[in-house]
Amino acid sequence: MTDGGPALPELRRRRFLVLRPEGTTGDVSWMELFIDLFFVFAFLRVTDLMASRLEWLGIVEGILVVLMLWHCWNSCAWLGNVAYLDKGGMPLVVFGIATTLLIMGVAIPGTFTAESGGVLEPLLVAAGYLLIIYTVLVVLSFLHWSQGPAGRRPVIASWLTYLPAGLILACAVWLQPRLDLPIDDRYVRTALFALVIVINFSALRVVSSGNAQVVSSRHLAERHGLVVLVALGETVISVGISQGLGGDRPITWQLLAGAALSIAVVSVLWWTYFDVAKVVAEHAMQALPRPDQSRIARDAYSGLHLPMICGLIVLALGLKHAVSAATGTADHPWHAASAILLFGGVIVYLGGLVGFQRRALAMLGRSPIVGIVALMALLPLAANAPPLGSLALLLIGVAAMVVADRTVFRRRHRQLHERADPEAAKLNGATPKELLVDLVFVFAFIQVTVLMVRENSVLGVLQGLILLALLWWAWTSFSWVTNAIRHDTVPVRLTMIGIMAVTLALGIALPQTFESVPGGLPGASVVVAAYIAGRLIQAALIWHVAREQPELPAVVRQSMVPSGVALALLAGSIVLDLAATDDQRTDLLVTAIWLIAVLTEVFGNYRTGLRSWRIRTVRHWTDRYALIMLIAFGETVIALGFSAATEPTSPLLIVVLVSAAISICTIWWSYFHTDAGLAHDALQAAQGMDRARLARDAYTYLHLPMVAGLILFAFGLRETLLLHGSPVQAPAHALGHYALYLGAVGYIVANQAFWWRVWRRLSGYRISGAVLVAVLAPLTAPLPVLWNLVLLACLGVTFAAIETRVGRRQ
Repeated sequence: MTDGGPALPELRRRRFLVLRPEGTTGDVSWMELFIDLFFVFAFLRVTDLMASRLEWLGIVEGILVVLMLWHCWNSCAWLGNVAYLDKGGMPLVVFGIATTLLIMGVAIPGTFTAESGGVLEPLLVAAGYLLIIYTVLVVLSFLHWSQGPAGRRPVIASWLTYLPAGLILACAVWLQPRLDLPIDDRYVRTALFALVIVINFSALRVVSSGNAQVVSSRHLAERHGLVVLVALGETVISVGISQGLGGDRPITWQLLAGAALSIAVVSVLWWTYFDVAKVVAEHAMQALPRPDQSRIARDAYSGLHLPMICGLIVLALGLKHAVSAATGTADHPWHAASAILLFGGVIVYLGGLVGFQRRALAMLGRSPIVGIVALMALLPLAANAPPLGSLALLLIGVAAMVVADRTVFRRRHRQLHERADPEAAKLNGATPKELLVDLVFVFAFIQVTVLMVRENSVLGVLQGLILLALLWWAWTSFSWVTNAIRHDTVPVRLTMIGIMAVTLALGIALPQTFESVPGGLPGASVVVAAYIAGRLIQAALIWHVAREQPELPAVVRQSMVPSGVALALLAGSIVLDLAATDDQRTDLLVTAIWLIAVLTEVFGNYRTGLRSWRIRTVRHWTDRYALIMLIAFGETVIALGFSAATEPTSPLLIVVLVSAAISICTIWWSYFHTDAGLAHDALQAAQGMDRARLARDAYTYLHLPMVAGLILFAFGLRETLLLHGSPVQAPAHALGHYALYLGAVGYIVANQAFWWRVWRRLSGYRISGAVLVAVLAPLTAPLPVLWNLVLLACLGVTFAAIETRVGRRQ
């Protein structure tokens, strides 16, 4: 997942577009992955929409919004297949689309019944949808208009279709509430939105027939694989936030059991797509002539991936409802219809997968059909079972597919693997299983800011950073292991499932690490137990591959002393916390013990295994750390969106969101525009122990303070939006204000330490920016929240523009 492709002088340039050469095998860019983070938030908000109105009409409304989001995402995917979205003027377009998605996501729950009683939420969703579609259409029109009559006809046909659809949406938003109709306004608005979707999707299929040409089949297949991962990750995050984002509900065994069952179900569904279907279908499409590739792309990818995504979104709703019902915190009771919803989401997903395999591979997917039959057979039992019983039956139903492929269909499954494994072996970057694990860490990072907001003190911020370091060490240990063990076997996949399960449990308990809720399990005990379990799972995998790589067990042995001391300290802090009275001195002592333990774990292992570890694939290593930076940015986006969603929707809130989104985009640009690629080249140039030391220092250690700066920035955004009144008239809370500014400063300072370790030089522009932001922090404290966010956005744009201009000259 790097910015592949030929050098700029070889590219066909236009003033605004840098086109992909035909037949290129360029990878998905970081810019495209960045915009997918905003789709994660939008999909989460669709689940909220359906959960707030858990009835048939609410489900229909949620599906309509998913269709709108899919139209937006699919348009962006095809645009990225034609032109590089990270070159020319396209980054500005992508940042605009990302900001629009953020605003849409905040307004999605009020799409059909505006919470304010007016039309602002429906207007924001409808206008955002049209703005994204029209923006992509303008860019593609600019591209195709110069191709003569053959290129102009589909452009004219598209505009003649989408402009009337915009008028219908305008009627749904503005005119319909003003009409005195004998039926509920909600039904009319839903019908009008559905009409627009039918018109647009019908026109899209007609216009694309013979006109939409695939430039890079591999790129388009990768994009659709990533959106499946996005939807799977959304289901995991939905389970995690089933108890809300306040961290104030008890942690129970039912909650942890529901989370574990949900992870198992999601992992099996991941397996059904990424085991062989994705790779074999991609390889088969690449072997076809370009016209056939375009038809497969339209039907198997743009078309048949849609029911898969819809099924996963419905599954996310079902899992969220099942887990909350199991803990007694659901807003709606669990009944037979709930089980139908839970099983129906998986059945729809598997039905789309069967269609995809049939269209892309001309073969019938036997194991998905087995899964559908098994789920339908188990559904009557699930309808009468409690929530956890339904989840267990769901797991049995989907596990039937794995059993079938390992027994009845074993021969055919082996043949498909013989086709898929050579193609999968060519990939040097991060694998789909690692991306799925990373999406669980998105939730865990979100929970760090939840702890900070819950404690709302300097001590709480320190506690959050301590737990962030613990999470970081869990993640980076996993990244070292997966870089060393590149083959994909059953033990490796079981390790992935185990890491996901313990990370989700750790994330659920994290906000209550230093202050448990009465009636629940001790949060600190759950966090420490989950962390220990994760380390043991990784150690077991290392010992499993000891025959092939005998140097790896030495790493485990060398880390036993610092890790043992750290875990002993954590165990002692738990005993002290349980035995002592609840006072400030105890809190400070427990926090100090945690700090010493985490410092021992992180820095005590600084020299551990340096001679045993080898960076076997530089591309994989740098991609993993770029992805964790993306995860931190994703946490910032989701924290911002959910905090804004608690405020009444207003034009002023939109200005706040736009300003915050611009700040996030400029920080993202500073890393991914230059740092990620140049650092990869520096690591590639290093050899032997120098490469291992550079990987350890610049990535394992110096990326941590960069991530910490982003988490502090996210906390500052959430604190200012979540706890304090009017964004225009009210000054920012001191803690949130300084977290906002110092988070940005901390990120830049850590970034410059990273620069120094990699290149032995610094950026004067970035250091000047950090000094300026640090000086402005106390001076701007009396200003309202809105003006602070606008100021940070302006500073970010200014320094990003200066650095980009200087970089082009160099």
